[in-house]
Amino acid sequence: MIPFCRTTIGKEEKEAVNKVIDSGWVVMGEKTQEFEEMFAEYVGAKHAVFVDSCTNALLLACKYTWKEPLGSLIDVPSFTFTATAEAVVNSGNIPCFIDVDKDTFLMEDDGDFTQNNYRLPVHIAGRKSDLPALVYDSAHRIEKDEVEGDTLWCYSFYATKNLTSIQGGMIATNDTKAYEWLKKARDHGLDLDTQQRYQGKYMQYDIDFVGYRFKPSDLQAAVGIEQLKKLPQNNAKRDYIVDRYNEAFGLKRKGNHLYIITVKDQEKFKHFMMENDIQVVLHYRPLHTMTGWKKYAPVIGNKPLDLPNTEWLGEHCMSLPLYPDLTDGEVDFIIEKVKESGQLI
Repeated sequence: MIPFCRTTIGKEEKEAVNKVIDSGWVVMGEKTQEFEEMFAEYVGAKHAVFVDSCTNALLLACKYTWKEPLGSLIDVPSFTFTATAEAVVNSGNIPCFIDVDKDTFLMEDDGDFTQNNYRLPVHIAGRKSDLPALVYDSAHRIEKDEVEGDTLWCYSFYATKNLTSIQGGMIATNDTKAYEWLKKARDHGLDLDTQQRYQGKYMQYDIDFVGYRFKPSDLQAAVGIEQLKKLPQNNAKRDYIVDRYNEAFGLKRKGNHLYIITVKDQEKFKHFMMENDIQVVLHYRPLHTMTGWKKYAPVIGNKPLDLPNTEWLGEHCMSLPLYPDLTDGEVDFIIEKVKESGQLI
């Protein structure tokens, strides 16, 4: 079986975790800070804040950016994972579902809002969105020197991502004021972090504001550090596979996290590929068609929701295996079976 995804965790990560355990300090501490500094340098930001998931990174970014007035309409693509819109709702605001381009899968410019702080673009499949914004969902994309201005970029280190810390996320930014708030917000709003409270002489803490419990561990940070060292090489391998797929299928896909194709019949294609021991996955079923999101979908501003590209993609898109350990032989076999299926559009 060729799985849809396989992690790149190896002996380096195992050894790093053991060292943290042997150190006697496993909660958020020096390794977390080291990972944050390394990651910020990699993506070209002044600051980075490590949290326990990208979902919570997005929530904190939304809480900071759109705290007043609550109930603002925030543009989000319906063609994405639920966490994007979930962060908008849980921050006290309202998602306004927007259609995506049929070829790039990126959110279109709605045009209703002139201020760029009312949208949350997604770098879907690893392809960068060019829409200006104050918050980006970059769960699918980690590239060098991309963070500019005072934007908040939210990254995912889930097990399936290009860089994994098993669970975890990061917010990168050049905004020092936001950075200081985010550091406290992830740890209950405390004025002293975990190390300051438990290492050395005991210090009494205060609560600067009501925060959240989104902090990571040094065990996760240790894995993340080793993964970051491997990221350039692993991304290069992913780029190579994307190029192979593009050449074989006559496509021009960009991004190296997901390779999305469109097929005539999803169920027939999925079963055909599984019969040939290849796991494929549906990315994505449109959010506005799902039970929990339907109440946000029928009418926005007295205008019926019309997302033809998103709905078409939801009925025809599938993602192929894409990870660094795929061999040339496996890529050849996947290409052969996709063509043999007769389902490719």
